[in-house]
Amino acid sequence: MRSLRRRTSACPPVLVGWAVLLSLLPVLLSVSGCSSAPPPPVAVSASVAPAAPPPPDPRVEAAERFYRGKAAALTGDVDCARIEFDAALEHFRAHARPGDDDDLRFAQQLYESVRLYRPLLDGRDGEEERPPADAETESLLADTQQPTPAEVEAAKREVGEAPGGLAFDIPMTVNEPVLRAVASYQFRSPKAFAAALKRSGAYLPEMRRLLREQGLPQDLVYVALIESGFRGSAHSRKGAHGFWQFIAPTGARYGMKRDRWVDERSDFVKSTLAAAAYFRDLYEMFGDWHLAMAAYDTGEGRILRGLQRTGARDYWELRASGVLHKETVAYVPLVLGAALIAKDPARFGFDVVPDSPLSWDTVELPRPVDLASLAARTGLDLESLRELNPELRTRRTPRGVSSYALRVPPSTGPLVVAALGGLPAAGSGGERRVAARRGDTPARLATRYGVDVDEVCALNDLAPNAKLRKGTKVLIPLAEPGGDRPARVRPGSTPSAVVASAVPVRSRGEVRALPTPSAAVQDAGQLVAPGLSAPPGVTVSRPLPGRYEIPAAGFEPTRSEPSARAPRVAATSVAPRVHTVRKGETLYRIARQYGTTVEALREENDLRRSSKLSVGRKLTVPSRAAR
Repeated sequence: MRSLRRRTSACPPVLVGWAVLLSLLPVLLSVSGCSSAPPPPVAVSASVAPAAPPPPDPRVEAAERFYRGKAAALTGDVDCARIEFDAALEHFRAHARPGDDDDLRFAQQLYESVRLYRPLLDGRDGEEERPPADAETESLLADTQQPTPAEVEAAKREVGEAPGGLAFDIPMTVNEPVLRAVASYQFRSPKAFAAALKRSGAYLPEMRRLLREQGLPQDLVYVALIESGFRGSAHSRKGAHGFWQFIAPTGARYGMKRDRWVDERSDFVKSTLAAAAYFRDLYEMFGDWHLAMAAYDTGEGRILRGLQRTGARDYWELRASGVLHKETVAYVPLVLGAALIAKDPARFGFDVVPDSPLSWDTVELPRPVDLASLAARTGLDLESLRELNPELRTRRTPRGVSSYALRVPPSTGPLVVAALGGLPAAGSGGERRVAARRGDTPARLATRYGVDVDEVCALNDLAPNAKLRKGTKVLIPLAEPGGDRPARVRPGSTPSAVVASAVPVRSRGEVRALPTPSAAVQDAGQLVAPGLSAPPGVTVSRPLPGRYEIPAAGFEPTRSEPSARAPRVAATSVAPRVHTVRKGETLYRIARQYGTTVEALREENDLRRSSKLSVGRKLTVPSRAAR
């Protein structure tokens, strides 16, 4: 429960009066009998006159009742869960101290924690399942193809030979579903996966830092890898959007703004903080990261009800029960398979040079600014400005706000501040309605009226090349006079120093994950407030281990037969050797077999990075490999 542990979200909810919140109780819950209700208090003899105890903290009883309700909900006793949640809210409403800020915050958090279980108590499955992004280039969940048995066996060999020190901070299970996921990425969608690995370099350091600061596993970043391929513009046909593929209701629930000017689901910082808050809630509910991932995909209501119907103890038992949707059955294996490859991509044939990590200064703008005008005035690259500010839906920063924090390339903050005084007033001070002509599109209208096509599309929720019927009314933005309040560079807003100190130097082709320091990992004591504990018999979320090793149990690495390996020869031998490519082999595996390097094989056989390695091809192994 978020109320019983340190709250670290960067976007805290707006606090409202506890009396108002708790007055909504009859709408949220309906009370019925509960066998676990506490017995009536024992009468004390009138002759006993003990010293008056200090007033009890109203949060203690409310917390204990909440935990009893949670235990009942997870075991399927919905009526009892209603009673306990009702009692927690009613007790706190009766005993909370008016005007006490701590009690006010606790009331908000208690209400939100109970609300997490509302789909289960109402007998609903929760929010609509989030579909994957439409295109394979945008999501590694879209059109996932099943590998052949031979491809799965090849993936098993690669995973089985992974170095023993490869560590994860999410539970790493390697089984047949995970191996199929690895093989699918390796053999069925290698181009899409390689492109996602390349883009990951720009965002991984910052996302890992944010997750670490929130006390969550850093390897949750691989959820974003499969959800969007690290594309902020990734969008599904039913509205899931951004790096973490939030649908609009869940995004709003976790504080992300979406209007004509911005969609914060596209922002790599704000969406990661929202995903961290959501995962924190899901882990609080289930105490299991695999179940939390499944709930992220399909909704917590479906997972809760599935656990109730089947009695499953973990994700893998629930998966085997047949109650999960097809995408959720594959979801957790796909995340784990992506993590296995991303920690050592060259081993699986992905020779990827990741993009450089993003870094920036932040400038507080006092008025709307056109990014194209700013770029022209300062000599900055427009696309770089848009890459750093992906939440902007148009070329212009929002109007109607007192200030806007614009990210600009590192060390350019003072240049941008100096240039703002000479910039023309940004447009979009209002709109006018025009009638479309025959054959018009938003792009044509933008050209005709000299405005930004992105803004026309945002105002009217249209695609740039949408065909408009004659007479259709379309909103066209107008200009707005600018203000004269000075801009400023926000102190300490440049994360480049943090990125530079946190990210190790990468060698060619590496995408290396940062280790999780044990100090950043939550333990059970951090899940409850000081002085509070879960009542006996009630399970709180389990502590998170600092490392997970690839399990050896059940894996017998397939070793090449001696005849398939290059025999050792005397140092004077320089005769080249020829290797015939077999199915499932990669340059990395062949180079390792002969004790050479991928680059040496490429050079010897005139192979480009885009060259495909076909079965049966003869490769010359450099003679120095035999020494």
